[in-house]
Amino acid sequence: MARNIGEIKSEMAQEFMRNEQAAERYGFEPGAEFGDVFGAASVENILLYVWAVCAWTVERLVARHKKEVTAELEELIAHRPKWYRDKVLQFMEGKELEADRDTYDTEGMSESDVRAARVVKHAVATESRDASLLTIKVAGESGGERRPLTAEQERQLKAYIGEIKDAGVRVSLVNMEADTFGCTVDVYYNAMLEPGAVRTACVGAICDYIENLPFNGEYTNMALVDCLQEVEGVKIVELRGSTAQAANESTVTQINARLTPAAGYFRPGAITVNMKAYDEQG
Repeated sequence: MARNIGEIKSEMAQEFMRNEQAAERYGFEPGAEFGDVFGAASVENILLYVWAVCAWTVERLVARHKKEVTAELEELIAHRPKWYRDKVLQFMEGKELEADRDTYDTEGMSESDVRAARVVKHAVATESRDASLLTIKVAGESGGERRPLTAEQERQLKAYIGEIKDAGVRVSLVNMEADTFGCTVDVYYNAMLEPGAVRTACVGAICDYIENLPFNGEYTNMALVDCLQEVEGVKIVELRGSTAQAANESTVTQINARLTPAAGYFRPGAITVNMKAYDEQG
C-alpha cells in the first residue's frame, strides 16, 4: 500500500533522531521524539515536510508509471481468462466499438447511461484443461435477481466477443436460465417451538444460501447443513439428498458433496424439509 505524506515524514524524522551526529550537534539524546525537540514552525520540521512531499510525489509518479506499463503489457501479450471476463462486463448494448479498438466512446454519456447499457451484470471465464476452449458464462439482472440475457443481447454480445478476442481463441458463450436446485432434509427441532415456523425459517435459509452464492460459485452439501444449523430451534440436520438440473438438460443430477451450476447460478426448486421433534433423552 502506498505511503502517505505523514508516514514518510514520520519515518524520515525517526531516522534523523537516531543519527548520532545530528544528536550531538543539536544536543538531544539519540532516539528522542522529533516533536519533543523541534516545534511545528521550526525550519527542521518544515524541511522534513517538504522532503516528504517530494518523496510522496516521486512514489506516486512511479506507481502511475508502473500501472501504465502493466496496462501496455496486457495489450501486447495473449489475454488471460480474467481479461475476457472484464471485457464482457464492459459490453454495452446497442453501442459500436471505437475504430480499431476494443473500447467504447462514452463521451456524452452519464454514469447511469453507461450502467444501463452494460447489460452483463455477472460473468466468469474459464479455460479448458487442454487450453483449446474458453467458456464464458454470463447473466443479467432483473429486479435484483440474476436472469439470462435476451436473445438480441446475446447476439450482440457474441459479435462483440468476436471483435475483441485474440486470433485463434475458441469461445463458448453460456447464457441460460438458472439451474434448478432441490433437496430433502430432516430437521430435528426444539420441541418447545412451533414446527411450522422453524420449517419456514429453514426453507428461507436454504433459498438464501443457493441464491446468494457467488456467480459460478461452488455449492457444497456441507455449507448447506452449516446454514441450517444457524437457524433458531434447529438441533440436528440430516441431509437426505440434493439435486440440480441444468436448463438445457432433461435429467436431474444427484449432487455428491459439491457442484458448480452449469448456468453459473441456481434457483430453488423442490425443497422438502421434514420436521422431527428433538428428544433430549435420545
